[in-house]
Amino acid sequence: MKLCSVGYFMRREIFLTIIFIFCLFQATLLDYFKIFGVKPDILLIILVLASLSFDLKWAVIFSLLCGVLKDSFSANIFGFYTLIFSLWGIFIVKLSKKITLDADYLYVALIAIIVIVNSIIMRLASVFLGHPVVSLGIFLRTSLVEAIYTALVSPLLFKYLR
Repeated sequence: MKLCSVGYFMRREIFLTIIFIFCLFQATLLDYFKIFGVKPDILLIILVLASLSFDLKWAVIFSLLCGVLKDSFSANIFGFYTLIFSLWGIFIVKLSKKITLDADYLYVALIAIIVIVNSIIMRLASVFLGHPVVSLGIFLRTSLVEAIYTALVSPLLFKYLR
């Protein structure tokens, strides 16, 4: 979805600004919108949007940036989001070349699946590294609420950021 060179460059600068704004929003104001102690992962939504809107190079750069910013504000394993978000960016770009993602419900489903898989990978990494983890029941409830909440918020962001 490349635009002309000047418009494409300006779009990248604007998208970079959007990432920083939503990162600050995720780390501060979004705490007031928690449901059952869970807030939506808007950086992950931005990652999906970047991966669907830009070529592989810029999608990975934006995904990497989202991961670094999320790691900076997270108490989890440092570097995890930087790595996993970059891999998600590559995966989504490759997937979008094989499958047409042209409906909002497909975006919502993709985001919900990514949030759940992301949570499972994080839990497995925590167990493998010997970090304390919450019980399986709490983990499943939290992961499900986060996936649903993030997926429900995503159409709003897609609508205003396209």
